[in-house]
Amino acid sequence: MTFNYDITTKQNGISFKSAKSVAANKLSEELTSNLTKGQKFLAKVINLKEGDSGLSHSRFAQATITNWLPKAIFSRSVADLSEVTFLEVLEGALFFYLPSLMGEYISRRKIFSKTLPEGIRSEVSKPVNEIIKESGKNAQRLIPAKAAIVLSCAAIPAAEYALSFAKNLFTLKVFKQADFTKVANLDKSKGVANPEDAARVETSAKSHLKKAARFSLGALVLSLIIGTAGQKSKAVSKLCEAFLNPGAKIYKALEKGGIKSNKLEKFLNKYLNLDFARKSDGSLALGNGQLAVTVLSGVAGYFGAAKDRGKLDVQEVATRVPIIALYTIFGSALFDEKFKQILHHDNKHSDILKFNEKTGEYSVASLNDIPDIAKKTVNSDDKLLKSKIQELFKGKAKIALVPFLFSLLTVGAILSLVSRIWTQYRYNQSVKNNTK
Repeated sequence: MTFNYDITTKQNGISFKSAKSVAANKLSEELTSNLTKGQKFLAKVINLKEGDSGLSHSRFAQATITNWLPKAIFSRSVADLSEVTFLEVLEGALFFYLPSLMGEYISRRKIFSKTLPEGIRSEVSKPVNEIIKESGKNAQRLIPAKAAIVLSCAAIPAAEYALSFAKNLFTLKVFKQADFTKVANLDKSKGVANPEDAARVETSAKSHLKKAARFSLGALVLSLIIGTAGQKSKAVSKLCEAFLNPGAKIYKALEKGGIKSNKLEKFLNKYLNLDFARKSDGSLALGNGQLAVTVLSGVAGYFGAAKDRGKLDVQEVATRVPIIALYTIFGSALFDEKFKQILHHDNKHSDILKFNEKTGEYSVASLNDIPDIAKKTVNSDDKLLKSKIQELFKGKAKIALVPFLFSLLTVGAILSLVSRIWTQYRYNQSVKNNTK
């Protein structure tokens, strides 16, 4: 899961936007008419990949297929395949639907914006640091409302935590299995779950699902209190400020202790920040800090649910999930950024890849920008236009698809295969030890 920032820079009259601000728009006729059949297919893939990251069917489909396909290929039984499908589809919905649905369409628009004066309602979507700098007296009203919106969405990490327990319950009810060795087809003996194992897994799953529901409800009630009454208190506003961006507070404390680092400050503000990201249209989407919290809560749920089904399940989770979690939070964005840095350093694809020195971010032209860039490069020479468009498209395809393929093959396929090989090896060893 990669979350890029909105970057817009002007270069020769062309507006360059990052992937996040490029919605899954219809590809222009001017672009597609100058591409080969194979390039047209790639253009559709790239357009799907760069769909807007809020309430987006295209991004949901792309991410779900990327995460599901490698695991599905190496699934070991119908139950194993069903579990993978259950988890990936619902996790995709959590990441790509709930943040916009709950944060933007319900919490912001229907509830907490209405507690603010009409003149400042749109400002609640701004990053908390901008609100502090720009909003003056209104900041005391905006920050508690913003904190309330974030807190009301605590159901997202709670649901991610509970999802693995729901998966255990799903497998138990549908396939009558509670032992991981049976689900993964390691133990090939037929039969349903041992009644004691089934009761333990079911009791644990229902208990954790109830805890997640109670946590979500409690957070929602607290958000309603803060969103309505908190705007009258400076102390509450300050607490909400620290809640929204604890990274900024931590860095200030470190700075007072003599530790100064722009990279550290940027890191803390990015990953220890519970604020929503702001899309190009001003609406809310999942932020980096929220992503980290949700992923880590999912990791806790994976281990907890695995523990209920046996040692081998825990060991497989330990082999695979921490790497995926770290890659989801940091690796995908870092690899994408490093790849762009290498290309920029080598002066590759400079017509469509730009670096903003003020923000330290890279921006890539959208697909539909390519014909306009090509026209300016070839001075409207129709004979050269088609070849130039194809040349720019190849650069765009490389920038967009190399990190994507790396995720699919390395983090997806190879890691899934290796974890399954290790699990089979551990099972074989345990059978040998038991025989001896």
